[in-house]
Amino acid sequence: MSRLIKGPRGNFRVFAAATMVGAAFLIAGTASAKTLVMATDRAGTLYNATGSGLAKVLTKHSGHRVVVRAFGGPDAYIHAMNEGEYTLTAVSSNSAWFNYYGRTKSKKSTKNLRILRSGSGALRLSFIVYADSGIMSFADLKGRKVTSDFGGHAAINPIVKGALAVSGLSWKDLKPVPVTGALDAPRALGAGRVDAAWGALGMPVVREIHAKKKVRYLSIDGSPKTLSELRRLVFPGLRLVKMPALKHLGLPEPTTMITSDSYLLTHKDTDPAILKATLNALWENEAEMQKAHFSLRGFKNKTAATDLPMMPYHPVAIEFYKSKGVWSSKTAAANAAIK
Repeated sequence: MSRLIKGPRGNFRVFAAATMVGAAFLIAGTASAKTLVMATDRAGTLYNATGSGLAKVLTKHSGHRVVVRAFGGPDAYIHAMNEGEYTLTAVSSNSAWFNYYGRTKSKKSTKNLRILRSGSGALRLSFIVYADSGIMSFADLKGRKVTSDFGGHAAINPIVKGALAVSGLSWKDLKPVPVTGALDAPRALGAGRVDAAWGALGMPVVREIHAKKKVRYLSIDGSPKTLSELRRLVFPGLRLVKMPALKHLGLPEPTTMITSDSYLLTHKDTDPAILKATLNALWENEAEMQKAHFSLRGFKNKTAATDLPMMPYHPVAIEFYKSKGVWSSKTAAANAAIK
């Protein structure tokens, strides 16, 4: 249950759980309880669901009320967060990396942001086509109408371009159809505007399309050579994962997809007490967090400190994970190497 509150710079989606728990704190007279904002992608995307699931668990267990504020994409809020306007966000490691180093259209870096927690990829990415389209591989995309540009998600286009390149294609071989964000791509497929749309496995909008007319995700080559080339072309935190057949989601057979870690980020100057409460709430309620949404199943305690960080961990998080025994020497070295 949730309700939408309109504000001058966007809409807040407030969970009923947040309201009830917040009321409980008022009754108990807990003066230290604060209302925190979790900035997310727009409703219907996996990172909106990821952030919403985290907000629900944190509201219930951290002693703070966390409300979700949805935007058109990370590009719409990430710089405001870098200035301290929002407390938390859930993003992919590729979005984090591109923004941290200013490799976006704005050229502005977000060097004030830090990782609180990592999870294995919520996103499994590839092109989506209709099952009866005759498109069975990346090579079959030649001459077809394909979603492109992704103006609201600066990190998406380099991944798509890289995936095409390792498959022997470029935009010149296709008929690009510009879209704004992650949600608009599968919608373009559903509306018949394109033959193939870039998207994530399990997106609600894709499930809706699949229920009406079967879709399939294309498999990318999963060799070590391809992974190495993708990391060179796109970003160094990219991973490949071979998914089992999941016919109800559009995988009629085992399919290799692009993925990356997922992050819960905060500002470097966030109150350490808030961060400790956040980290502890997620750690102690791992099972509940993973049940909040399937995109959080990879948010396991053992992966909270990734050995492939794309921006620095917050010092409070480092101390926390050291105390839990999951801050490895490999993670420490990778974290120290980030400039």
